Amino acid sequence: MDYMCADYYETIIRRQIRSGRASNKSEVIHQALALLDAVTQGKGPEGAVFRNADELEALLLQAGPGTPMTSERKARIYGNLKR
Repeated sequence: MDYMCADYYETIIRRQIRSGRASNKSEVIHQALALLDAVTQGKGPEGAVFRNADELEALLLQAGPGTPMTSERKARIYGNLKR
């Protein structure tokens, strides 16, 4: 991986932590891999699939420990996402 590519991913990781979506780099990577598996295999952790934003949120929360979800955090994370 070249230097600029590494910087790009580090920026994403820092943004995820800063936003409260993850507590640390390991959690970001764990969530990203769970999402990648869900998208490419049609499922996440055993028994998990998603068809909408609520199911995706549940899948990501199963991916590991995180900051408790509050209405303020949810608004910041999802913004104007249409359900």
